[in-house]
Amino acid sequence: MIAPLKAKLENHFQSSDDDTPLIAEMKRAFTNDFGRRYADVSDLLYTASALDPRFKAVPFLSDHDAERVFTSLSIGATLIHNEEEASHADIQGQPDQGDRQTDLLTGPGQGNQEHICSQIQDAETDDDQPPCKMKRKGAALDLLFGETFEVKGASKPSCAKMASEEVVRYRERDPLPLKDNPLQWWKRQFDLPLLSSLARRYLCIPATSVAAERVFSTAGDIVSVQRSVLRHDHVDQLIFLKKNLDLYE
Repeated sequence: MIAPLKAKLENHFQSSDDDTPLIAEMKRAFTNDFGRRYADVSDLLYTASALDPRFKAVPFLSDHDAERVFTSLSIGATLIHNEEEASHADIQGQPDQGDRQTDLLTGPGQGNQEHICSQIQDAETDDDQPPCKMKRKGAALDLLFGETFEVKGASKPSCAKMASEEVVRYRERDPLPLKDNPLQWWKRQFDLPLLSSLARRYLCIPATSVAAERVFSTAGDIVSVQRSVLRHDHVDQLIFLKKNLDLYE
């Protein structure tokens, strides 16, 4: 919402021949202030606007800049997908509580099936039966005909290609009415999982600092001179109750 509003104000503050010297100077001051204030976050604002289905047409950008922004969407969605997969792999790679208990019982490096089987076989010395060997079913056929009749499954498209296809489908859809909630709209786009994850990261950013300033004002009302010995955790709880109590009424 910031980028469309900024473009609207910049268009409104353009000088015209009917402006008085004072009005012209005020418009130049406003325009210069906008240029300095949002120079470092322009890419962030354009990306957030492109992910907002209400403003995805980005009419305030040139065709070249719009294509660059949507290209960055596919790249960002790919990076987020790779980060989530790496994080999921790290979580799966950590041993659970049962594995740790097995290590404690069997000793380091002995919590595997082969070592347990060898211990059982050593204990049963009077058993003449050789240890069972697990063979994969069809191993002989694979060894004999595997190179000639190898079944090749369909190759899965890369994440970058999937992200690019999602961007194309997203741009083809009708824009969302201005009164609707973009986050609720993204929850229903089940065929755009990569862009949905990217949209949640950008559209959750508050567009204004008024709410944060009000939290500081509330903290100033709670932590007064008469209540200066309140612990910080109690202050956090009181601020939370003050700001969320109306949700329970």
